[in-house]
Amino acid sequence: MFIVTGATGHIGNNIVRYLLKQGEQVKVLVRKLDQSLEGLTIAYAMHDEFDDRFLEQEINEHDIIIHCAAFIDLMNKKLLTTFRTNVGLTKRLLEIAKRKSNRFIYLSSVDVIPKHKRGLIKEPLQIDEKKSKSYYKTSKAIATNLVLKAIQEGLNGMVLYPAAVVGIHDYKPSAAGREILHVIRHQFLFSLHGGYSFIDVEDIAKAAYRGATSTICDHIILSAHEITIKGLYMAIERLTKKPKWIIPLPMIIVRLAILFSRKYSQMMITTIQENYHYDQQKMRDVLHIIPKPLDQTLKETIQWLDLHYPSQK
Repeated sequence: MFIVTGATGHIGNNIVRYLLKQGEQVKVLVRKLDQSLEGLTIAYAMHDEFDDRFLEQEINEHDIIIHCAAFIDLMNKKLLTTFRTNVGLTKRLLEIAKRKSNRFIYLSSVDVIPKHKRGLIKEPLQIDEKKSKSYYKTSKAIATNLVLKAIQEGLNGMVLYPAAVVGIHDYKPSAAGREILHVIRHQFLFSLHGGYSFIDVEDIAKAAYRGATSTICDHIILSAHEITIKGLYMAIERLTKKPKWIIPLPMIIVRLAILFSRKYSQMMITTIQENYHYDQQKMRDVLHIIPKPLDQTLKETIQWLDLHYPSQK
């Protein structure tokens, strides 16, 4: 049995769908159901995910745990919720996995990996928990270190570090999905210097499954396409065939404007200024993932968002 946490999230529900396509039995641990899992033939276990008795009851020996649940606080305002979810829940699940001999796949993030200004970023030798001012990055770094330490001590597990995830079944929608919607709907766009690495959510799901069914214990970056913010806007313009006016903004203006923004934060701006050139070799060699072309991903994402958010065009 596959146990999936965070199954209503963008990555989580796509992993559930991929597992079902492979003919696997799936149980999701959720506090509540929503449209992201409608119509799927899976077992539901609804309760407070932080309840130890609930977790003990629902996770059996030799189940495969894919831990996607995370609280992403991009505005950096909810410290307790962020650490309770990202660190506390991971710690509880690890304790169970050790005792019940579960294969454990942890979805971390490239955001926790130390960045040097230039060159190719590889899987880290160590993760610094104290370097970031971001609650999200710090909490994910602590959780990732807990999993890496457990693997070193004999846990049958793997850590995956996804880059920015885009793709279908984005019901929330995610931060990337919201930005694509914004670009689709507006003719005048403000861009800034910087970029990010993106990967299709279905490639993430495939990687999680291959990691889960492997016996390899490792940590692997999941990254596919490097693109600047302006380049992303231009790609969406080309695919939608709707002309855009893309206006570059100096960083000093962006930093000042962020002080009055409810949509963006200083942390988000800092993230896209960092080095985003990630090594894909281990992902290709170990998990045999050949990333979906970016244009295909964007086209599918745009079509899906257009279909599911028609009233907001």
